[in-house]
Amino acid sequence: MLSLCQLTNKTKLITKELRMKNKNKAMLTFGRFVAILCLLATIGCKDDAWDEHYEQADSRLESNILSVLSEDADYSTFVKYLKQTGYSNQLATSQAYTVWAPNNAAFAQVSADIINNPDLLKELIGNHISLFSYNTLFAYNAETKEETLVKMFNDKYVEFVNNNEGSSFGDVNVVKADILTANGILHTIDEVLEVNQNIWGYLNENADKYPKIVDYLSAFNETGFDEANSVKIGTNTLGQTVYDSVFSTTNSYFKIIGNLSSEEQRFTFIGLTDDLYTSAFDQLDDYFYHPVADSTQNATDRTIFDNLTIFPQVEIDELTSDPVTTTRGNQLVIDPNAIVENIDLSNGNIFELNELNYDPKGIVYKPIRYEIENTDKRTIGSITDFSVQKKYDVFASRQFTNVVRLSANPTSNNSNNYFEISFNNVLSASYNINLKFSPIGAAQDTKLKFEFSYIGADFRPVVVEIPPIIVSNLEDGVITIGDVIDIPVYIDNSEENFFYAKLKVIVDVSEPELLLYDRTFGIDYAELAPIE
Repeated sequence: MLSLCQLTNKTKLITKELRMKNKNKAMLTFGRFVAILCLLATIGCKDDAWDEHYEQADSRLESNILSVLSEDADYSTFVKYLKQTGYSNQLATSQAYTVWAPNNAAFAQVSADIINNPDLLKELIGNHISLFSYNTLFAYNAETKEETLVKMFNDKYVEFVNNNEGSSFGDVNVVKADILTANGILHTIDEVLEVNQNIWGYLNENADKYPKIVDYLSAFNETGFDEANSVKIGTNTLGQTVYDSVFSTTNSYFKIIGNLSSEEQRFTFIGLTDDLYTSAFDQLDDYFYHPVADSTQNATDRTIFDNLTIFPQVEIDELTSDPVTTTRGNQLVIDPNAIVENIDLSNGNIFELNELNYDPKGIVYKPIRYEIENTDKRTIGSITDFSVQKKYDVFASRQFTNVVRLSANPTSNNSNNYFEISFNNVLSASYNINLKFSPIGAAQDTKLKFEFSYIGADFRPVVVEIPPIIVSNLEDGVITIGDVIDIPVYIDNSEENFFYAKLKVIVDVSEPELLLYDRTFGIDYAELAPIE
């Protein structure tokens, strides 16, 4: 059987776990339960830290948070606004709550524009109330550096910190902590905690600082019917539900880079000023060269704007010479010495930089691999005589090795002894051509030759013939074929794109050569590998 001390400590862990998982139903009467256990702890538990926090045994344990606040004239302004915004009704229930209550003097500093605007006032007051019980023992621990983010009634997240210097909520000092009530915990603060913007709100309010990125992302705003927040008011003659409709704006680009307006996740975002944009564009635009200037502009912009968001959030003291990973899975090095300002927001932070190095090798200039088992953009010559069949192979890159087989003599025009593949998203840059082979039990080595073709900047096709090579029937590795290939024009993944880069793999074994070579071999993938 657990001792009272063990039970109390176990209750703390359960409370934290339930709060993190947001199990509302399990917390309906948990506030009173926690308060009683905390009071019992002062009698039976020998944990000094616990005793220090809970030596309270007064009438407040029998009153809810709203009643406790109403009994203290120093919080009359806060109580007035609780009633005015409707939150007082909730704080009188048996749910478990935590409230950080500003005193009357604190509200003298709040703008009249907020006080006189019902929506802004409700958001402000909601910034001081949370569901579930948060005492200072659950706040940020300086030793473990475990962050405590509290979700408030306005859906914002606020950091709750407790250390040797005392406790703070956001940037506001807690002057009285851990006051137990019948339905939760009350802390008092000497300032009103202003509502912090999220990243997307801040960018829009400061569009003059970040004109390129705000203009670009705003083009993806979409306004539509918000069923979740609309109220059902009846049905029409067809039996369809009729709503008191609410319309909300979403941004489709956030599905790519992360939802900058979401309060549920925390990002770091690069504040892209015009100077940073110009610098990044100059580092990348040559890789997207295209005869149509708009194509170069659009592809470069997309790459820059795709790689401004980092998830999860990072702080300046966490930055090293190692790259951080963007939400697109690319690598970006941020020099902490280049950070002019770190702007803390409700769902993360924005780094304002005076220099941003978009290393192409981390962002775009990467190997372009085609898995041979992929049938998209693949052509096979005369399938009567030639076949490519995939075979499961746990050691292959996509778990398939391809068995390539020619069952007839090559024709004079090589119409029956090849397969050809097209690469997507090829930069205007230089590449090696790599082929990954796999042993499949062929009786002998094989002999292959190749053609690499592309459309040049003058809109004319270029064909590069690559001399034959002998591939061992035991080969289980990567072979580089031919010389370096210089791709002159960026090739995107559009089906309608006129430009292309193709590799033709040709079985080059004539009838007499069957004494030396096999017409069957194993191949995993083909790859364009960028060179330094």
